[in-house]
Amino acid sequence: MKGLLTFGLLILAICAYAQDSVQQKQPGNSRYFFRIQSGLLIGSQEIHDWCSECHSLKSLDFSAATVHGMTVGRSKRLRVGGGLGIDTYEGWITLPVFASASWDLLRKKNAFFVQVDYGTPLKAWKRTPYDEYGLESYQSAMMFNPAVGYRIHYHDVRLALMMGYKRQVINSYYEYPTYYWDAALGQLVGDPSTMQLKETLNRMMITLSVGWK
Repeated sequence: MKGLLTFGLLILAICAYAQDSVQQKQPGNSRYFFRIQSGLLIGSQEIHDWCSECHSLKSLDFSAATVHGMTVGRSKRLRVGGGLGIDTYEGWITLPVFASASWDLLRKKNAFFVQVDYGTPLKAWKRTPYDEYGLESYQSAMMFNPAVGYRIHYHDVRLALMMGYKRQVINSYYEYPTYYWDAALGQLVGDPSTMQLKETLNRMMITLSVGWK
C-alpha cells in the first residue's frame, strides 16, 4: 500500500512537471494530459463467508475517475499516469487509487487503444449504516481494470468510449457480542462470535471520458 502511494505521488509529481513544461511551451517529446471519465459497472459479486458458503449479487452500479499523466515518445502512442476514482457496488463504495497505462494501436487522427489500470482502494465503506454493525476491520486488495476503447479528438480535446473489466476484492472481519446467564452472577458477556467475508467485485465496465491533449 505504501509503495503504491509513493508511486502515485511520483506520477503526480511527473505530471505536474510535464504540465509546467507545456505551459511554458518548452520543446520536448512528452506532454501533459488529463481525462475525466464516468460510466456503468454491470455484473455480480461473489461473497464467501467463514464456512465457505458462496452466493452472488447482481447489480448495476456507477464508476467515475480522473487520470493525470503524460504521453511518452515522439509517436505519442503511449500514455502513463495516475488516477483517483469512486466506484459504487452492492453494499460498498470504494475510492481506488491506481496507475494507468494505455497504448494506441492504429495511430491516425483518431485511435483504437488498449488500457490497463492497476491499484488498490484507498478507502472503502459500507453504503448503508446497518451493514456496519459488527464490522471490526477490512482489507482492500488489488483493483485491476483492463479495457479497450476508441478515442477521437478535436483540437486539444479528447473524447473516448471504453469497454472493459473491473475487479476489486475486499476482505471484512465481523465480531458480534454473545451473552449468557449465570444463576449466581446474572447476565455475563462471553467470547464474541466472528465472521469473515471475502467479497470479489467483478464488473463489466462501460465508460465515456473527456480530456485534454
